[in-house]
Amino acid sequence: MGHYVPAYCPPCERYWQALLEEGPLSAGEIEEAWEWIEVPAIDLEVWDEARELQRRHAVLNLSIDSYNRGGLIAHWKGIECFVPASHLIAYPFPADPEAREGCFAQYLGKTLRLCLIEVEPSRNRILLSERQVAECELEEPEWPDWLCVGTTCKGTVTSVRPFGAFVDIGPLEGMVHISEISWGRVRHPQDFVKPGHEVECKILNVDLDHRRVGLSLKRLCPNPWTSVAERLGPGDKVRGSIASVERFGIFVELLEGIEGLLHISELNASCEEELLCSYATGDPIAVRILDIVPRDHRIALALVGPEELNARA
Repeated sequence: MGHYVPAYCPPCERYWQALLEEGPLSAGEIEEAWEWIEVPAIDLEVWDEARELQRRHAVLNLSIDSYNRGGLIAHWKGIECFVPASHLIAYPFPADPEAREGCFAQYLGKTLRLCLIEVEPSRNRILLSERQVAECELEEPEWPDWLCVGTTCKGTVTSVRPFGAFVDIGPLEGMVHISEISWGRVRHPQDFVKPGHEVECKILNVDLDHRRVGLSLKRLCPNPWTSVAERLGPGDKVRGSIASVERFGIFVELLEGIEGLLHISELNASCEEELLCSYATGDPIAVRILDIVPRDHRIALALVGPEELNARA
């Protein structure tokens, strides 16, 4: 990813607006018509934090380390941040390029109080404002009555990470932890939700001071473990499918959201390599239930041949 530096042109108001639209440009003598500048990759978690700071109307104290013809440049967690001239308290500046540069130079090394007005990971930029700080500090969010534990709400998935999914529920962005995606096995949240999906969630916890909301998708459905004893019992022989192969055995999906463990000691294998050679995720398998402990979400299984598979005794 990178951004471009256009050749010099006489400044005008439309030019300053273009700088705001296109983002920060590098200062210096330009010999070529275009110059390509490599921009280091920024972790997705940093962009998530920036969006949250913008949502909270947070104010940052940042040191100005450079400038260009359109404004000032600072850095936050490795991201080059641009403060357009029109968003400085001292604006307007003179149109004369040399006089304008002198005004910008006076900011070098100074720390400004700035708020985030745009966060755009796709363009690798953050736009900041000094003029809007007072407005941000006066912002006192009004929380709706339904924003409380136990409420069911609707929202839009904004991003999906290995540890969970972020959902915009209106006044705040909440998170569905991977453990709250489904009662069944969740290898990655993206197998269940994707950005842009409309979802219904249950609110598990609310921390308004830190603007955090914990959400759940699975708790809108009955917990299958509470009724597993009514459907399965010790001695039952059932057909399931392999959910995963681990070094200590095989997890078998018996019912939707219900898995049991076929321990390696119950199989003709002595190591993980032998298991992987003999069994694969998704394969059907016939098993006998040895023990069920619903409270611990645990079912112990033994292997049986397909010819032995009968209806529940």
